[in-house]
Parts: sequence; structure tokens; C-alpha cells
Amino acid sequence: MVNYRVKGRRKAAHKPPARVRYEQSHPTVSCRLSKDEYDLLKLCLDDLGGVSFADFVRDSLKIVQLRVPETREIKEKARKGGYERGKKEHQIWYYCNICKQRIDVEPNDDSHKAMISFMEEHGWGHTRCHE
Repeated sequence: MVNYRVKGRRKAAHKPPARVRYEQSHPTVSCRLSKDEYDLLKLCLDDLGGVSFADFVRDSLKIVQLRVPETREIKEKARKGGYERGKKEHQIWYYCNICKQRIDVEPNDDSHKAMISFMEEHGWGHTRCHE
């Protein structure tokens, strides 16, 4: 249907409901490229056998989705490595008086609470606070 004027204003052409639903479920995507970038894109698409820009984007999204699990695995490995390094460098521990094996102190466990109360009873604190 053709646009027509109503008292100096244009009235938008009527779109069938199916067209409205399609446009809502398939939004338009656009971007601005420099002339050089655009020419390079066209050349790449031609080298791929005349692939359309939309197909190129769809295929790129599939490749990205395949890489996502790899990224998650890398992040999880890095997190575990950092946690273990931090635990090794900063964890509080002491040796058993009988078997001489190391005992790691977990936050808020009985050993941790005993250390805190020992230090409070014996007046442990910052050097500058005791001066």
C-alpha cells in the first residue's frame, strides 16, 4: 500500500500481521564499515563462494558457540590454579605434635578458633599498637 498524506503528515503503510511478526522475530542487523573494510568483506565473501553476509554472520556465530565451552574450561582451570597457588602461599598450618604431619587450618574450625583465643590471651597485636 502506498503512503498518503493526512493533513500534512504521512501515514505509514499498513503491514500485514504476519509481516509484523516476522520483523519482530527476525530483527535487522547493520553496521558501518570503512570503504576499505567493506571491500575486504566483499572479497572474503566472494572467496568463500559468494556467501551472503547473513550466512557469513550465522556461520560465525556457530563457530563462536563451539568455542564457548573451551573458554569455560580455560577459566575454570585458571581459577583452580589460582586458588591452589593462593592456598599454598597463604594457608595457615602447623605440624602435629605426635606424627609430625602437617595440619591445615580451615577458617572458623576448632584449630582456627584456638589460635585466635591464644593470641588474644597472650596479647598478640601489631608492633605499632604495642608502642
